[in-house]
Amino acid sequence: MIVETLVLHASDFVEWLDASGVQAVPRRTVPAQALELRLTQAPSDLKLIHKSAGTALWRREPEGLCLVIDGEAMPADMVPPDEALFAVAGEVRDRAGIFLPRRFAFDAGQRSGHRLRLFRSPLGTRFGRAGGLYGRTVLEDGTPVPWALLELRVTPPLATPLDFVAQSDGHGEFRLSLERLPALTKDAPATTYPATLKLRAAAGGTNPDSLPEARVRGTGSGNAAFKTELKVDIAPGRIATLASPGRDALVLRFS
Repeated sequence: MIVETLVLHASDFVEWLDASGVQAVPRRTVPAQALELRLTQAPSDLKLIHKSAGTALWRREPEGLCLVIDGEAMPADMVPPDEALFAVAGEVRDRAGIFLPRRFAFDAGQRSGHRLRLFRSPLGTRFGRAGGLYGRTVLEDGTPVPWALLELRVTPPLATPLDFVAQSDGHGEFRLSLERLPALTKDAPATTYPATLKLRAAAGGTNPDSLPEARVRGTGSGNAAFKTELKVDIAPGRIATLASPGRDALVLRFS
């Protein structure tokens, strides 16, 4: 005999995703227990419950989120109550340093779910047989540009283009794994694949979801040298430096 039933509804849920490397593949979930969250904006009754699959957001209001039902709960008792959206903002850090810290901000409530991207640090990035790229993001005067987002599209001959993403750390240093990039065939017409690099960056910006497009130095001089994308050649299976032509780093300008 069931005397009473406790019914609990979470307000929302956050998945933390490993977003580094090749895109358009299923993303691995980062266990929330390994992360530290610091909220800068949230309701006073909000509680975070960290699970392997993500972080649940629990609230005491409205009252329908937590019910004690006499006897066995019926299907109607399981329907979550209407809940107004509420703002949540803060910062997440990985205790082990495998993933870079990031800021986040979103409207929570109504159990819509949120998938927030985390990017691997240089320490947490490993290069395999497909090779990889490393380097720094800086301004013209050599000042590091931290937290820049690198978006690389590689086009192997007779194959679908592959997109790769990485983020520079607090010192402007990055490592981009080219895992899943196909190897050159024996009769390949060239030893490299053509690729296009785009960057997103802002002064003090650590939320990768809101970074604006930046300009990167290519060939030419003066303002004409800075463009929204940089053409590069990628040699699969090799580890190489990714930098602006004639420089030892990627030179950026904020838009």
